[in-house]
Amino acid sequence: METEDDYDPIARYEDFFKEFTPDGRIKYRNMIEQMPGQDERSLLINFDDLWNHDPGLAERTLKAPLEHVQAAGQAIRNLMVIEAEDYAVHTFHARFVNLPEAHRIHLRKIRSDHIGKLISVSGILTRASEVKPQLTIGMFKCRSCGEKIDIVQGEYYTKPYQCTNNNCNRKGPFTFIAQESRFIDWQKIRIQEKPEELPAGQLPRSLDGYLKEDLVDMVRPGNRITAVGILYSAQDMGQRGTLKTFHLFLEINSIDTSEIDTERLEITPEEKEQIDKLSQDEWIHRKIIHSIAPTIFGYENVKEAIALQLFGGVTKEQKDGTKFRGGSHLLLVGDPGTGKSMLLQYVAKIAPRGLYTSGKGATAVGLTAAVLRDRETGDFTLEAGALVLADRGLASLDEFDKMDPSDRVAIHEAMEQQTISIAKAGIVATLNARTSILAAANPTFGRYDEYKNVAENIKKLPVTILSRFDLIFIMKDRPEAERDSEMADRIIQNITEEVEPPIEASLLRKYIHYARTTCKPELAPDAAERLKNFYVEKRSTGDQRDAPVPITARQLGALIRLAQAHARMALRSEVNIEDAEASIRLLEYSLRQVGTDQETGMPDIDTILTGQSTSQRNRLETIHDLIKEMTRQSGGPVSIEDVVNEGERRNIQRTSIERSIEQLTAEGLLYRPEPGRISPVD
Repeated sequence: METEDDYDPIARYEDFFKEFTPDGRIKYRNMIEQMPGQDERSLLINFDDLWNHDPGLAERTLKAPLEHVQAAGQAIRNLMVIEAEDYAVHTFHARFVNLPEAHRIHLRKIRSDHIGKLISVSGILTRASEVKPQLTIGMFKCRSCGEKIDIVQGEYYTKPYQCTNNNCNRKGPFTFIAQESRFIDWQKIRIQEKPEELPAGQLPRSLDGYLKEDLVDMVRPGNRITAVGILYSAQDMGQRGTLKTFHLFLEINSIDTSEIDTERLEITPEEKEQIDKLSQDEWIHRKIIHSIAPTIFGYENVKEAIALQLFGGVTKEQKDGTKFRGGSHLLLVGDPGTGKSMLLQYVAKIAPRGLYTSGKGATAVGLTAAVLRDRETGDFTLEAGALVLADRGLASLDEFDKMDPSDRVAIHEAMEQQTISIAKAGIVATLNARTSILAAANPTFGRYDEYKNVAENIKKLPVTILSRFDLIFIMKDRPEAERDSEMADRIIQNITEEVEPPIEASLLRKYIHYARTTCKPELAPDAAERLKNFYVEKRSTGDQRDAPVPITARQLGALIRLAQAHARMALRSEVNIEDAEASIRLLEYSLRQVGTDQETGMPDIDTILTGQSTSQRNRLETIHDLIKEMTRQSGGPVSIEDVVNEGERRNIQRTSIERSIEQLTAEGLLYRPEPGRISPVD
């Protein structure tokens, strides 16, 4: 029987590396043999393998990780001496992954009992410092006798206490020799709870971690990671000295980046069978739409668009690096009390990776990314915002019109390029923000004015942002006896009994996840031809001089994304005519609401792209030219009343002339040298 004195972890690890043969091959011995050719210094060890081969060693590694991680590294080096002696001069590391379930600790459940143990935590990387050199062995030179002394560094920078030369023995001074000292790469990160795992009303918990050597720069803010490491504690510092409380940090041993590209949602065989059965249902689209916020009455087209947004289109990347986003952006503009916020909150919960935030509390830093100063090191670090945290997911942005203008500008890049670029405090970085945005805004004057276009109704939103939304919907609250009666019945039903959706929420969430990760529908020739013909036919109505432009290539891209999402809802590998027709129907519905000239009733995409219709723009040019002509004839400023009279003589309405003069003045094209008179700016 083995005693504590006989126990040799290095020898035990050597035996494990040499003897573990899961499928007839010496798995880890072969991996060690390949390390020199790949210039690798870390060996990835599946903890299940260690547990199956030597449960005692595995148990001891979990309880006393520092000693055993070092022992495993030494065992790798001992075997490397045999395999490639020249390469064995390096330091080697054993990186453990796939810890037992009992050692996979939720960030919110970490306690003092876990200090000193090997644990695994999962979350979102929200902050990362720059990579810095960390001193591990410092070489010092005695200034008196020239003796060189090497000091192994602990947590803090340590100098020699006295000279090791027996003929000197002086306590300094010493000179630090950087060239003969040993440094390793070091980086500080912060791991935060995933938004979808956050309990209601709770702030997200986070844990700082330290990456060293080949682990640095493996991940960046916004990535979803699983980190294995040893949990340590360090004493808190107050203004008057050290405190008796401690903070926790993770000395990271390995990082699993497999969750960067796809969220892991466990789907049981029974659920997989349910998903397959649902996908074959001829009414699957209706069932999914009616399962979106079932407590909210009506708004079928809005819910259908949201369902398509949840499933998403297919992201494409060309060989030259050009990317075509697959996610759609939706904007809901509506009167108070129409259920916009409830829709956004529900969607953030049902999305496999969803996040909800309100414009009143969101800043550019909170939405995109921030450069912050670390309180311990004083260095600047990069911290991810909401759009980065929702990468490959959906961000619900409520009260979109309430954001500061400077904050809204920050999301331009995220909506089109799907990235967030940062260049602050010496940190230049580009973070992924492959996020679909579902935003809600209120009309500037409380209720939506049907006689104004969408840009005039929400003046706080610049047209550059409006034009980036694939679909914009107007949610109006108009008294209608029959509809009001049905809505009242639904509200009472919500209060008195449980509303059962056609598809239960947790299953719908997994259905969406399964579709997004396994289904990549391609455009069938007939569907592509239908979308092309629709685009060309729409454009043909605007080929005459001064005619409004009905749609642009941006809307064609939106049609393709929506059609792909419609095919994904049924888990189809091909986009057919039905999918193309559904996307066309939704786009036409949206354009009838917001892409129509309010004066002529003609389709005009310029109401979204520029904030004014073609007829408005032509009228502005007409009034501006009229004023220039009249001032040229009179030799100076002209009376506003004379301009109005001349315009009316040319069959332009008085209110339109007065509105045009106000707009041209606001844009700096006209000025008023004296009350009641107007003149063009030269």
